Amino acid sequence: AFGGRRDLMARFDPTQPGALSHAGTFNNNVLSMAAGLAGLTEVLTPTAIVALNERGDRLRTGLGQLFHELGAPFSATGIGSLCALHATPGPVGTPAQAEQGDDRLLELLFLDLLDRGWYIARRGFMALSLAVTDEHVAGFVEAVRQSLLARAVLWR
Repeated sequence: AFGGRRDLMARFDPTQPGALSHAGTFNNNVLSMAAGLAGLTEVLTPTAIVALNERGDRLRTGLGQLFHELGAPFSATGIGSLCALHATPGPVGTPAQAEQGDDRLLELLFLDLLDRGWYIARRGFMALSLAVTDEHVAGFVEAVRQSLLARAVLWR
């Protein structure tokens, strides 16, 4: 949104001499705005959001169970479709607790997952999209399992 007092906004009136320009990514782009509206009302439905957030919950739960099962010094935090991996056994509830992790282990996990065809942000952050399926979540958890098993000598 762009607005203000009438006298200030009059300076941006393109019909007036010496008007100030105002550039914007979607200025007068009806197609982009229509696509955005359709995405927010027809694709991103309440049902789709619930399913996406539940998928994120399953991802964090699956990773947490895996870390516990392997005794790996990692934890997963987040909410809804957001997930962050930490190279600390947890619990992680504050930034100070997250900073207690071993960044070298997180870096190794990042690189190993990349080598296995899975991308996460280098800092361990992930944001699931509507295109992510339960099969993707299971495949990712399995890739993390394989990575941790291959590097277990570093943390055992």
